[in-house]
Amino acid sequence: MTITEKICARAAGLKKVSPGDMINAEVDKLYIKDLRFAKGEDPRGLYGVFKELLSGMGIRKAWDPAKVIINFDEQPARSTKRAEGQLTARKFQEEHGATIYQGEMGGIGHNVMVERGHVMPGEFIVGADSHSCTYGALGCFATGIGFTETVGVLATGKIWLKIPETLRIVLAGKAPPWIWGKDIALRIMAEIGPNGAVNKTIEFAGEAIKDISIESRLSICNMAVEMVALNAVFPADEKTIEYAKRVGGGSFHAVQSDPDAEYQTARVFDLCAMEPFVAAPGLPCNGQPIGRVKGTKIDQAFIGTCSNARIEDLRVAAKILKGRQVRAGVRMVITPASYGAYFQARDEGLLEIFQKAKAMVTVPECGLCVRPSLAAGEVCLSSGNRNFSGRMGDREAKIYLGSPASVAAGAVAGEIVDPREFL
Repeated sequence: MTITEKICARAAGLKKVSPGDMINAEVDKLYIKDLRFAKGEDPRGLYGVFKELLSGMGIRKAWDPAKVIINFDEQPARSTKRAEGQLTARKFQEEHGATIYQGEMGGIGHNVMVERGHVMPGEFIVGADSHSCTYGALGCFATGIGFTETVGVLATGKIWLKIPETLRIVLAGKAPPWIWGKDIALRIMAEIGPNGAVNKTIEFAGEAIKDISIESRLSICNMAVEMVALNAVFPADEKTIEYAKRVGGGSFHAVQSDPDAEYQTARVFDLCAMEPFVAAPGLPCNGQPIGRVKGTKIDQAFIGTCSNARIEDLRVAAKILKGRQVRAGVRMVITPASYGAYFQARDEGLLEIFQKAKAMVTVPECGLCVRPSLAAGEVCLSSGNRNFSGRMGDREAKIYLGSPASVAAGAVAGEIVDPREFL
């Protein structure tokens, strides 16, 4: 079996599963972001529907509260809807119990989940957000679920799942030192396309993995949903086990695929001679070597989101910005992904470097990823995961996606440039 098949079989209490099988899986962790508690898809809100479901089932309490993790992605709340979601989440915690991360304990939920040890190899995890696939970097099954499924898991701790076909992506060779997880992800997406992995598992393999950091693996898995994949997973190797022990300390089961595992298809990507990649506006899959768009003027440079704003990303940005300044006419915003990354950057002197370079450093949150900041005709180079029309403001604005190194270099140059010129 593949890694995903093994994890799903264990979660369903079965010895073996195959693509197309329907299972009823026991969930190890459920992640919910604050906004999901606000009224939206259903006027009763997630908590209202949940309480009605419990009443109908004759149940008084939610499924295991120790396995429910709630994060406030925006603090302080900047909209009444977000404030409503946070208030309702606190009420849920009071009545049913759950772990809530807020204030200096928080940041962007997907990064908090990993840093706080809620993601372990071999686990079956679901999250009420599409980028929950990020966690697969640590060798677990993780996928995003919708409103109704979230309510069901809160009540029962189980979820129905159809076992997916698996696309095997072999990362060959050794990536040059100027290549980061975002570059690799954008190249893969450019070749596979926006519909190349619909409802499939993406399983990574190959000799290049051993040299890819956990932070870069998180970035790569984060982008899987932009190919409409169900989940993405790296095999749990020595780096994974070391990281899991450091942040979690509990028991876990590192899973590897069997030598005779069956895959729907396999693709090989040689990383040896890779150039930095960027995605042109419109779709994250519009990736291309950075040289093709070199010279494109930018108005805004943004390092942040659940895709790229971890300590590795902040370090490379600081390396480029040290002794330099953001180009006049460009606004640069740096939003660390968590307070863990923020405090570490502070202790290493990175925040001072950013400030001297005239970059704006904000508190850890989703930030400009979901907040309008671009006027018509403006151009942003972002380390985020989405560049759809209107994603960051006016629909006539343009968003390019790139690695934090590319973003930092662009901020200094005032245009898209190859970050190798600054490293």
